[in-house]
Amino acid sequence: MRVLAVAAGGLVGGLGWLSGALAQDIQVEDAWARASIGRVTNSAAYFTVENGRSQSDRLISVDSQAAERSELHNHVMEDDVARMVEVEAIDIPAGGAVALEPGGLHVMLIGLAEPLQPGDKVPLTLHFEQAESLDIEAEVRALGARDPHGEHTHDQDHGHEHEHEKDASHGQGHDH
Repeated sequence: MRVLAVAAGGLVGGLGWLSGALAQDIQVEDAWARASIGRVTNSAAYFTVENGRSQSDRLISVDSQAAERSELHNHVMEDDVARMVEVEAIDIPAGGAVALEPGGLHVMLIGLAEPLQPGDKVPLTLHFEQAESLDIEAEVRALGARDPHGEHTHDQDHGHEHEHEKDASHGQGHDH
């Protein structure tokens, strides 16, 4: 019996290692954040999440020491007005990728601890529904800089309404 218990314990320990290996199949690329300007105490972070796993997952929250709080947001169009809404989670399909980018899904960094200057690094911890949390750093880029895909970024306060109601539709955002 003792040998069986040790073998079972080894198996359980092995499964713990397996779940850690599965988390490695979630990868983040092109992480960056907008530089802050003047007295603006908010910014946004962008990145692409790739899911190499055989099952879908969801990004359920993001934490950062750089801000009082972080929220998952999406730009939506209503009556020809673009506005930001907080979303509950962001679906990441199995074997797929989701881009958080200006004009779409993004992470709002609210109540910055200090201004974000180009070249700074912003620590982010991504929390998933199934995979283990993932620590990344987002490089701060100047306003008007080009994103990794060669497109100009938008100004931080670009005339959009900002809503804090949860939005159940967490699909891709609309460009404006």
